Amino acid sequence: MMSVAMRCVVVLAVLAVAAAVPTPGAVAASDDACKGAPANTAPLNDGTLTLVKTVPHGKLYHSSDSPGQTDHIPVVHLYGTAYQMGFAQAQLLKDTIPKMLADFEEFIDEQIEPYLKFLPKDIQKIIADAGANAALAFEADVTRKYTPQRFFDEIRGLADGLDGTVAYDKLLRVHMFPELIKASCTMFGAWGPAVANVQAAESILQLRALDWGLDSPLNKYPALVVYHPNQDDGHAFASLTWTGFIGSVTAYSPHVGVSEKVWLKYNESYSRSGIPFHFLLRDIAQYDMSIDDALNRIYNNHRTCSIFVGLGSAVQKQFRAVEYSHEEVLVFDDVNYPAYPEHPLMKGLVYINKHSQPSTDTCLTQLLNNTYGHINANVTRSEIVARSQTGDLHAAIYNYAANVIYVSVAGFDGQGKAVPAYARPWWQFDMTKLFSEQA
Repeated sequence: MMSVAMRCVVVLAVLAVAAAVPTPGAVAASDDACKGAPANTAPLNDGTLTLVKTVPHGKLYHSSDSPGQTDHIPVVHLYGTAYQMGFAQAQLLKDTIPKMLADFEEFIDEQIEPYLKFLPKDIQKIIADAGANAALAFEADVTRKYTPQRFFDEIRGLADGLDGTVAYDKLLRVHMFPELIKASCTMFGAWGPAVANVQAAESILQLRALDWGLDSPLNKYPALVVYHPNQDDGHAFASLTWTGFIGSVTAYSPHVGVSEKVWLKYNESYSRSGIPFHFLLRDIAQYDMSIDDALNRIYNNHRTCSIFVGLGSAVQKQFRAVEYSHEEVLVFDDVNYPAYPEHPLMKGLVYINKHSQPSTDTCLTQLLNNTYGHINANVTRSEIVARSQTGDLHAAIYNYAANVIYVSVAGFDGQGKAVPAYARPWWQFDMTKLFSEQA
């Protein structure tokens, strides 16, 4: 059974002048470190959308179907205050949000026991004595004073918009699950000589792929949520998420893109009292204009858990990998990231694979070495994501220069068998068009 911890990949290609670090050469990898995993040759969908439903402060579209398949991605536009956006999402998705919550609560109860050893002792005791829901309620209590009120307002809007079918407290508990069990990801950034079109010096390309196992019920409830907050409350941004979940683990704005990965070998102190990391990552996407803005937000908030954070910037045209923990914040680029035989430095690349760090798995290293100088969106989705078999739950590629994102989500074949996102078709979305969509 797959880990409850999420394993993700963030691939960032930033077109800029690279620092003077080694270029690809000898890489500690077998002839085929990826063990023969195939490329993804599925066609790219054009992102055509069909309007399904409108409500005050919200619209629901469905993407075009994948060729040969009948599934789609719900694209949800939300407008206004936090409460109004929560209420509108509930009204648009009231048939699926209660099902997602019920399925996911059952999944957490079934999955949590093998991972108790990774949790703080106080949380282990609460789960042993009263179950996972009690631990989620505890997380909600201890993080409350550090969480901006707008998140509670949006969750209240969800509850009210569901007409009482799901209690506010249940919605709040479910929103604590990333803080309790953490999320794991891989990150990679590439610019300058690593990318296909060095002349496009204003461009930036970022991939983020999320692995959480196809037994997770979340594979039935994907959503691309496009937020249009009021003019005095940040800027438009998109979150690749699940119906009814307002935190962000995969988020894009024309200014900053974010991702995260669990930091399992962190051995310093923790605190349960702070802002949940998935709310902080969403705030980066909604409010921040650069990596510096995002780092200031990280530095100046009360942090709880240990994770890696990936930050890409259309403004600075760079990428940073951040070791984020209760005690410290460490920032890495292609010069100062720790190198070892299976993870050499490459000029214009920062990468962390989906395994516990430091990792001896060389599949991602080999793929980056083999595609070095040719990385673009097509190579990323068809070769890097597919052959490293990462992104079973969802994956997204951000092209900041074109303001376009590419998305794939887990789905099902004609016999009802779950198919990972990395092996399925991708959709292309014009974010200039989506961010300018009027209410």
